[in-house]
Amino acid sequence: MASPETSQGTVIVTGASSGIGHAVCRRLTAADRPIITVDVGEQPPDLAPEKHFICDLSSEEEIDAMVEVLSDDFDLQSIAALVNVAGVPGTRPAAQVLDVNVLAVRYLSRCLVPHLSPGSSIVNVGSISGNGWQERLHMYQSLLELDNADARAWWSDRSKSVGVDPYTFSKEAVIVWSMLHAGELRGTGIRCNVLSPGPVETPLLPTFREQIGDDRIDWVLSHSGRAAKADEIAQAIEWLAVGESGWVNGHHLVVDGGYTSGLLSGWVDVTEAPAPKLTHVD
Repeated sequence: MASPETSQGTVIVTGASSGIGHAVCRRLTAADRPIITVDVGEQPPDLAPEKHFICDLSSEEEIDAMVEVLSDDFDLQSIAALVNVAGVPGTRPAAQVLDVNVLAVRYLSRCLVPHLSPGSSIVNVGSISGNGWQERLHMYQSLLELDNADARAWWSDRSKSVGVDPYTFSKEAVIVWSMLHAGELRGTGIRCNVLSPGPVETPLLPTFREQIGDDRIDWVLSHSGRAAKADEIAQAIEWLAVGESGWVNGHHLVVDGGYTSGLLSGWVDVTEAPAPKLTHVD
């Protein structure tokens, strides 16, 4: 159950200036929920957050500086949720993919958790590209035991030998991290969940087509019917973050129009799928 402080509290959203993050902010604003926005770019003109931070989340120094300002300027015990949407595609350098999609999510969450109150929540954004996380669970458990510096060294040594491309690896890792974090938060009253979309109509979709290949994306869309709208993903994120989801914890919620259900139950035959590209940018 949310505490009185968090029941109508502020939500911090990363990746807030475009795509899914922007759609989450629009929904929260429509519900009169105060927001704090974080992005590598400027604040969108149609949002009026309590504060906007321009922050390169691949830099721990910039995250530290942002958290210091947050601690000075806001009552962080009234923060209702942290929504980690920010991410980069596999067309970026492999080191940056790990930094932004995994290590920044972990670092920012751990920086803020000591200040949060029971009833608050964390929502991370994965991808259906990460659906195979169970095949490499022990690898992710080992990686996520390392601090960021050692994790980067691990990745530098193994990024081309893990069996999947860096983007897939990062999304599998953030799914596992979210489940581990839910366990780490036991007894605090703070929840952590992860949501994985399929293809979404955002400015990044052409980049994902470049990363994965048109044939593979179109094949997925032939089973789900179409790409999602950003607001359709934001609906589910809003529910996990501040909706009536108080006993949902450590959960991996797939929001892809049914495509993954087809893989799991057999009405989608992945052996017929065009092979995806395996993007690895040094």
